[in-house]
Amino acid sequence: MKSSKLFRKYFSAFMIILLSAFTFLGSALLVFSTQFWTRDRQNLLLLNVTQAAFDISNIYAGNYQIYWEEVDRPQAIANVLDQASNTFEAQLFVFSTDGRVIACPETVHDTWLPSPVLCPLHGAWRMPWEIVSPALTGNFTQVSNVGGLFDQSMLIAAQPFTLQGETAGFVLAAQPFSAGLFDYLGGILRLFLLSALVVSVLVFAAVFLITRSLVKPLNAMIAATKRFAQGDFRHRVTSSTNDELRLLADAFNAMAINLATLEASRRSFVANVSHELKTPMTSIGGFIDGMLDGTIAPDDHEKYLALVSGEVRRLSRLVTGMLNLSRIEAGQLQMQRSAFDLSELLFTTLLSFEKMIAEKHLELSGLDDLQPLTMIGDQDLLTQVFYNLIDNAVKFTPPGGEITLHLRQTPTANHITLRNTGTGLTPDELTRIFERFYKADQSRSYDTRGAGLGLYLVQTIVRMHGGDIAVDSDHRSWVEFIVELPLD
Repeated sequence: MKSSKLFRKYFSAFMIILLSAFTFLGSALLVFSTQFWTRDRQNLLLLNVTQAAFDISNIYAGNYQIYWEEVDRPQAIANVLDQASNTFEAQLFVFSTDGRVIACPETVHDTWLPSPVLCPLHGAWRMPWEIVSPALTGNFTQVSNVGGLFDQSMLIAAQPFTLQGETAGFVLAAQPFSAGLFDYLGGILRLFLLSALVVSVLVFAAVFLITRSLVKPLNAMIAATKRFAQGDFRHRVTSSTNDELRLLADAFNAMAINLATLEASRRSFVANVSHELKTPMTSIGGFIDGMLDGTIAPDDHEKYLALVSGEVRRLSRLVTGMLNLSRIEAGQLQMQRSAFDLSELLFTTLLSFEKMIAEKHLELSGLDDLQPLTMIGDQDLLTQVFYNLIDNAVKFTPPGGEITLHLRQTPTANHITLRNTGTGLTPDELTRIFERFYKADQSRSYDTRGAGLGLYLVQTIVRMHGGDIAVDSDHRSWVEFIVELPLD
């Protein structure tokens, strides 16, 4: 597992995504926390400055008392401003309607109302009108340096006060924006980092296990593939999940089974082809040597030359089948379409087996019903199709048996049915009869020829013509092939 590049790749990807998510969440948390803290502090400042403006209005209305005793107005205003400043560690100022400072906690003149005078400490300040106007309206808050009056960003809150029912100015509270913010964010950030650390450990373990479970069957497939390359197809991949990996493992195992079957078929094919080549060549060589050395009398030469000719044709059919298989699989076999009489093709092909049919005393049925039927296709390839089918029928029909040929035409296709009596095919053989290299019931003594290519080529050629072929059988008495070929 340590050497798995895929494991490191996916694990690293998961961790990068996790860290990116934490970074985004942390940044968003800081932004939202800053906004929340700002709104909260502004609301508190506004509440404080609203109370101060209310108290100042009451002082000049004569409604402000301490312990039910009237107090000195300047002192009372100074107390209000000082108390509010100390409560929220903010600076409070009283501004006139034209934006000039007329009082602060340190300096309150007795004569500033109703005839305002400037604050000796802050009289040079002049509040911008874009702040004065909303401040006189009420409930004004802002984060700024107030047009350069402060050397840093401040939390600003302002509320107007009245004199004899008319707005006489406004009270403004200013607090450094950074005061308390860093401590607040620091606490939140520490809590977030602690939570992120715990979550990271849990996610780290989860991602490790999940990634390993994803990579484990893939590594098993890699190991199995290496064994397949050495010719060992027994290895299987297991998966305890119920997802796409399970489907992949099942598909991989199915592939292994198919490869094992194909390998067994290939070995059988090589053995069959070797036998098919060796047997006629041995016969040909023996006959020719016998004629050359005089073992075979000159009067018998014609007989044995006929046998040699038959073996040569047998070799030719085998080689032709193998060449056609190779050309089909390479996509190089091009059909030469032409119009021809299908009935004539079937009849001519049957005639080539006349001698074998006569020797086995087979009965042919259906020939009298053949009518001229024209179709368009590759005549040579279709000749090979029906030659192979008839060859199988003659070969597997026992002496005295029957072969039935039936041909009918529908508006779209020609249907050819070829049935022979004798031992049929088992259900397993029916499902595999068209497989490449497959030979049904190789123990049959009369099935000593063939390499398992004939019916595979038959099906391939029929499908190249856009048709189809099916097989049916009663295991004890008959086999029937049904070929369907489109008219053009």
